[in-house]
Amino acid sequence: MIIDGDGAVLGRLASQAAKAALEGENVNVINAEKIVIVGDRNVIIKKYMGRIELGTMSKGPFIHRTVEGIVKRAIRGMLKRKSVRGMDALRHVKVFRGMPPDLNDNEKISVSHFRTDKPVHRMSIGDLSNVIKYQG
Repeated sequence: MIIDGDGAVLGRLASQAAKAALEGENVNVINAEKIVIVGDRNVIIKKYMGRIELGTMSKGPFIHRTVEGIVKRAIRGMLKRKSVRGMDALRHVKVFRGMPPDLNDNEKISVSHFRTDKPVHRMSIGDLSNVIKYQG
């Protein structure tokens, strides 16, 4: 199963990916930098920066700053990761920035987008990753 993240809401994408992974499917999420977090930009940044400042470099918590890490962490949050079934499901999930060349010809599934009938505050995962100072 290939899920296209272009314009998709992070929570909806994560729940669909987790459900498919629990059913035993291999889940590939493409265009991860275009996935959207809905909410006020300043509140989103403040939330992630607060998480980063919580721990130390040696003890954690270790917060992912990459696009792939943020999305995979959201999917992990939808799974019971400490059970054998949840750990196995998480192994079936792969997240890619952009479109890998070996997945070009396969059929892609798009997840429901945010509402367009009224203005919605949103921020892409790529923008968030740049703000929280990921160099990569």
